[in-house]
Amino acid sequence: MDVTCERCGMSVSESAAFCTKCGMRRNLAPRPARPSRFCTKCGSPLGEAKFCTKCGAPAEQLAGEVSASEKQSSVVPRSLKPPLPTILIIAGVGILLFVAAIAAGVVYVAHRARQKAAEIEANASVRRKHAASKGAENASEGGSPKSSSAGNAQSSNVPAGSSAKPDAPYGWTLENGKLVPAPSPSAPMVSAPASSPNAPASATADQSHDWAIQYERTEGGPEADLVVRTGDINNLGFGWPKNYDPFSGKSTFPHPFPWSPKPSSPDGTDRMLLGSAVTLADFNEHPFAGDGYTTSIQRPCQGLPDGSACKGRLESMPQPIVLAVGALPPKIDAVLFQIFVDDFQAPSFHSHFQVSLNGTRIPSLEQVLNAIDQTGPIGKLITVNLLPEYFPLLQSGTVKLLIDDPSTHAQDGYAVDFVRILVNPHRFQYLVSVAVTVKDWDKGTPISGATVTAALQSGATDANGNCQLSGLPAGLVVATAVAPGYDANSAAADVVAGQSGHAEIQLHHHEEGTSALEKAIAQTGTAAVYGIHFDTDSAKLKADSTPALEAVLGLINNHPGSRWMIAGHTDNQGNSVHNQVLSQNRAASVITWLKAHGVDSSRLAPQGFGATQPVADNATANGRALNRRVEIAPARN
Repeated sequence: MDVTCERCGMSVSESAAFCTKCGMRRNLAPRPARPSRFCTKCGSPLGEAKFCTKCGAPAEQLAGEVSASEKQSSVVPRSLKPPLPTILIIAGVGILLFVAAIAAGVVYVAHRARQKAAEIEANASVRRKHAASKGAENASEGGSPKSSSAGNAQSSNVPAGSSAKPDAPYGWTLENGKLVPAPSPSAPMVSAPASSPNAPASATADQSHDWAIQYERTEGGPEADLVVRTGDINNLGFGWPKNYDPFSGKSTFPHPFPWSPKPSSPDGTDRMLLGSAVTLADFNEHPFAGDGYTTSIQRPCQGLPDGSACKGRLESMPQPIVLAVGALPPKIDAVLFQIFVDDFQAPSFHSHFQVSLNGTRIPSLEQVLNAIDQTGPIGKLITVNLLPEYFPLLQSGTVKLLIDDPSTHAQDGYAVDFVRILVNPHRFQYLVSVAVTVKDWDKGTPISGATVTAALQSGATDANGNCQLSGLPAGLVVATAVAPGYDANSAAADVVAGQSGHAEIQLHHHEEGTSALEKAIAQTGTAAVYGIHFDTDSAKLKADSTPALEAVLGLINNHPGSRWMIAGHTDNQGNSVHNQVLSQNRAASVITWLKAHGVDSSRLAPQGFGATQPVADNATANGRALNRRVEIAPARN
């Protein structure tokens, strides 16, 4: 088939490589030739020939010319003028793809809308059930369920009556004008199966199942004769990084602040907490005195005259963590508490946490928590030994653990992910060792013969003040040191499984002047007095007790009209009944001395505890010396 040269319009035969008229290559003009002249007799193309090659007619007489417009259209390059069917095909394909994309988007949006609606309905159902159960509890206690309007007011992070939208601090985001926790970038939230303290589930070998249980009670497991836990192991609801084990001693990644816990979270877990002494007046007077947790509570509360109207402050009030212990093993040799703590910073904020089990304060737990100085929302496991004198607190079958700072007004927010009780623990999976050095706070000199304890291990310092403890559970290892003439103190070592750490504990000389007692009362709510001495196995005061007694007198006189409890404590040597009576009589002797020096007897109340409330381990001489004491504290009205 001939083609037409695009440069000159000459017909180029199929066998020719170049145009015979202008020399242009044939393949640059690949389209069918349209003759500029044809025979009017037979219709054959003439080209430049003088005679028709078919019928022999003279070309000059019989040739017909192609119109100028046809010639012009015939030389348009094919690449600039594609055939109409090709254009239609391309356009049709594009339209189909566009329509398909729109359809897919509509389907996805509809799916997400249905999914979101299901989530909202599920959450609403949980809230209704939770509210109904709370209402039933209130009704059974003689109260009345909260009204629906109150419940609706508490469902928002923005306080009622506040029209301004809050800013979004670090770790938060604004959603429909409300502050909500920002999602974790690497660890999704794990939902836990429904459970209750009245029916805790037993652990299995499936870690993903076990950690999601909110209330666990396992007998005869690999970790202990009895394990009881409240709170799912999920990093305050933000989940763990891949392959992370919170028992290995590794720190968690920084996470957002746990503002509003899920309704299914056990009381006291998966939420920000703030000491009960802190009020909105403290916020207003010291707006920049708190940590990040406290700031997140303050912002929605600003401008409110009454703390009861601030949802954030209500949700952050300390609550007891209830553990369903149930029946105990026939013989108890040891009890450990494991707490996954988050953002405890007592040394930095000068807060002081009080820890109680069923209303009884546990000084050893307080020592540990008040030594922790975490920075920001990063969780860590601590393991604390429960002294044998407190074992009877477990016999009721239910333990209420309360962590609170009710005295200092320090704006130190904190959180707890879970709490475990291990009765007769076995060998731990992740073990570490810690080298401890004990020094005099004022002189910096080593203290020899100090007793150092951490978890279930203990030891004495050598001449250089050093002590090595091994076989400790990994995590934030908090070691406590006691020595004669010194106040007990603790220090933490952050140790990952298989490694060793170091902690330095500095001990203060014990002081018992009136100012020292005032400081202790303000910080801890009680003051221990060791300078009040008695004859052996007697309630008769020794003469060298006068300086300490005068310090107590000065404290009481500094607070006119106040009432005080004077409590006697002994070590565990001898008969428990005898020790109880002895401690009561010694407290009465102190009160007799105070009355003789002008204190109204109605302001004083004696109490004896015997050996039931030790502050140190009675297994050592140093511990027994600390347990023999007189305590003074404001009396509860």
